[in-house]
Amino acid sequence: MSLSALEIGRVVAALQPEISGAFVRKAISPVVLDRLVLELTSGFLQFVLSSAACRFGRISSKPRAASTPHPFVMLLRKELVGMRLCGITQVNQDRVVRIDAEAKHRVGTLMCELTSRHANLFWLKEGDIIVGSFHVNRSHKRQLVPGCPYIPPLPRPPSQAEAMVRFRDTPHLERDIETHYDQKETALIENQERALARRLIHRAMRRVDRLLVKLDADYARASQGDHLAHLGHLLKANLHQATKGVERLEVVDFEGKQAVIPLDPLLGPVPNMERLFAKSRRLRKALPIIAHRRAETTAKKETLTALADRIGTLPATDLEEALAEVAKWFPEFKRQMGKRHEKNAERLPYREVAISAGRIARVGRSAKDNDALTLRFAKPDDLWLHVRGRSGSHVVVPMGRGEDPLPDLLVDAAHLAAHFSSAKNDPDVEVVHTRRRYVQKPRGAPPGAVRLLKEKTLLLRIEPERLQRLLKGAP
Repeated sequence: MSLSALEIGRVVAALQPEISGAFVRKAISPVVLDRLVLELTSGFLQFVLSSAACRFGRISSKPRAASTPHPFVMLLRKELVGMRLCGITQVNQDRVVRIDAEAKHRVGTLMCELTSRHANLFWLKEGDIIVGSFHVNRSHKRQLVPGCPYIPPLPRPPSQAEAMVRFRDTPHLERDIETHYDQKETALIENQERALARRLIHRAMRRVDRLLVKLDADYARASQGDHLAHLGHLLKANLHQATKGVERLEVVDFEGKQAVIPLDPLLGPVPNMERLFAKSRRLRKALPIIAHRRAETTAKKETLTALADRIGTLPATDLEEALAEVAKWFPEFKRQMGKRHEKNAERLPYREVAISAGRIARVGRSAKDNDALTLRFAKPDDLWLHVRGRSGSHVVVPMGRGEDPLPDLLVDAAHLAAHFSSAKNDPDVEVVHTRRRYVQKPRGAPPGAVRLLKEKTLLLRIEPERLQRLLKGAP
């Protein structure tokens, strides 16, 4: 559960004397999603926008930074870093915090809405005009987009959840809050690890069961080696009866019983006899190997069954060792285990490029990826661009409800559409743009081909300096 309004008020009261007058040294984009950390001259200030655990407060150490910073962090590095914090206040006794900053010739405000699933951060310039936000507009009632004035949430009577206080107002308030959420997040991660381990183990058990069925069938076939040798000796004793073209030979064996010898009608008596002896030798040689594999596989099944029974109670270290043992048997599981800590295990069909106003543009990687980007990942209000009449990448810029693209944003995105197309060397390029809602995929169309129900055209003259700036942030 996120911090309540009263708990946020206590944190603000504790932070007020500590961070007022502090300078912002760095803006950090942590590896963990939905977080922002400011390095101040007085310590580290963290903002968490997770829908189930919205909070802010000081932390004791610098977090590990992501390899690619969030675009909003890039905006703060340009705007906020180097400024002095001059005040922190709670807005309307709600879950909204205002942090004002100033420099020699400018002022700005970091507005923090810690409102669970609508949580967001905004950077405001003088006059409370929105410059950029951590997420695109999440509000259904307010137009919180760059270029518009910031509108705070309407005041409302506090609910029972907002009036709840779980942490005592002590000098260790922020430490207690962070310890509480760290324990919850650690438990959540451990539960996710156990769920992943349980899936991998059950998948391994199914594979072992299938392997045992095949090994049992192989063992049954290999056990016929002695019988084939017996038939070979019978054929040797009755070669005069095994004429070419006969498919089976009925004889009396050495114990006086009737026996049937299968023959290849295309072979003569001696080649048939040699074929039976050769097959008998192969099966006899394979029998101990199959028996050994059966024993190993049965032992693996017993180990997996025991592990599946104890997975809910195993300590984290023992669980890691057990999964490492399973990964030795199934190398592909080791690759899956290695991906479980990655931010995004799924290959994304687009590359992200930071553009103006702290926003990102998503650029399709191939024709097939263009379809995935446009049809699966883009939302109806997102801005969509493509070079007219040429092959190239689809470009999508996430936009908020009712938000119109600023001129610089549109030109940046158009430069990316032009560069990642067959018109990249042309000095002037026609780029069409529209909302994703007006883009359709005709039935039977090749990968990347779409139909536009409504469009606008931008005649773009390539600016090399602008393009070079954009490509510095392209992976």
